[in-house]
Amino acid sequence: MASPPPAPGRFAFMEEIFACIPTQPLPSPAAAAAATFSDGGVADDGEDRISRLADALLSDIVSRLPAKDAARTAALSPRWRRVWAATPLVLDDAHLLPPEDQPEDGSRRSGTNWRAIAGAVSRVLTAHPGPFRSVHLTHVCNYAALHDGGALARDWLRIAADKGVDDLVLVCRPWPFEADLPAEILRVASLRRLYLGLWDDFTGSTKALRGGGVLFPRLLELGLCRTDFESKEIDRLLQCSPLLEKLALVAFPNSPSSVRVRSRTLRCVLFWMSVAEEVDVRVAPRLERLILWSECPGAHFADDFRTRLNIGYVQELKVLGYLDLRLHALEISNTVIEAGTKPSPYTTVPSVKILALKVRFGVHKEAKMLPSYLRCFPNVVALHIMSDKADEPTGKLNFKFWQETGPIRCLQSQIKRVVFKNFRGNRSELAFLRFIWERAQMLHKMVIVLADGDDPASMEQMVAKLKPVASARRASKDRKLTILVRNGGCAWSFNRASDLSMSDPFDC
Repeated sequence: MASPPPAPGRFAFMEEIFACIPTQPLPSPAAAAAATFSDGGVADDGEDRISRLADALLSDIVSRLPAKDAARTAALSPRWRRVWAATPLVLDDAHLLPPEDQPEDGSRRSGTNWRAIAGAVSRVLTAHPGPFRSVHLTHVCNYAALHDGGALARDWLRIAADKGVDDLVLVCRPWPFEADLPAEILRVASLRRLYLGLWDDFTGSTKALRGGGVLFPRLLELGLCRTDFESKEIDRLLQCSPLLEKLALVAFPNSPSSVRVRSRTLRCVLFWMSVAEEVDVRVAPRLERLILWSECPGAHFADDFRTRLNIGYVQELKVLGYLDLRLHALEISNTVIEAGTKPSPYTTVPSVKILALKVRFGVHKEAKMLPSYLRCFPNVVALHIMSDKADEPTGKLNFKFWQETGPIRCLQSQIKRVVFKNFRGNRSELAFLRFIWERAQMLHKMVIVLADGDDPASMEQMVAKLKPVASARRASKDRKLTILVRNGGCAWSFNRASDLSMSDPFDC
């Protein structure tokens, strides 16, 4: 089981969570404060050119402004007032904070007048007739949840439900902070994207979830960040969101202990900085991407902790990873994958094209499982291997083991690109790379990313260690086959992993 981060790692933990919260196409508060309407769109000849623009274009301009600046346009003229009232506004409480309450390190000032900021949120929500294009409340939610027993937070959600909002983000910080998520969230049927972060409990909404029926008929994206949900509540949220395409579970440290993904519309599932005793992807016929990332600042796993990952009806699944051979016990159609498991229609996922695996080559049983995992995905074209450091090595596999490994279909006929990350030059890593070099018949490119960063001496040493691999007899007949050795690339992130426009989210 994973333990929560201790106090020293809590700030890094919070930073990671906020990196997963979607941002808006708005200028930063500092840029917004610097903006000015002093010219008023008036040319040197005194002509007011902005007012000559069509209402639709003016509305687009207003929709891109922070809420307080958008409201100021209503004072320009009756026409601007009509434009403001007809424009779906963007409300972000970050733009309501005074500059001194916006420290660069993301911390919070103890002297902030949260009552005044909450009042400003209430005035914007009340004054505008709606709908709202976006409402992001990532600073003031804790005050609203405390005020009069949470009445203020419930009022805001009732207004959002009545007037409509496309994009809603509610984060209750600082953390840890015990505040229940208001059940009124389930009334906001207009939502297309919803992110909830750092709420203590969802029990107030359980009864409404059990009531059945469609609650979010337009919802396309749902993100739950370090908010307590039971497995049945997550399952019910999926069932009451008939158009949902993306589900992100962020910073779930084994709570709930079991996660079941059952949806006929989901295209992408991210289990980010999270672990569970069981992740059951049983029925997801449109699922294209399953992202698993267990690393979390300050979290620690017991030596015997495992996640049972069961993959079922997922005929469109193309991207999968990182499968962590330390944590994930893989099952396919309820068949446990073990060392030596023979490939069959019941133990393979032929749709997967891009596969990412994380393995400690210094741990004998993990490295020994690697061939069995590769056999489960016979049509992989791009293979990403992340080499993890073993705290206590238990025996390394030499090249003889790999020589005696039986046929692996994806190596024989499919894999064109291999990316090996965190290369340290160990003999067990070199043995595996030589195995790939001598078996991958369609290989076009092999990329080796060093673990030691930008040290020139390390680069030279690693290149020397790789020369015997490159000089070995290769299986590929591709004349352009190359080995590229480089230092660490860009950091892998939630945004890359969740961006469906990127065909290979691990390629960084």
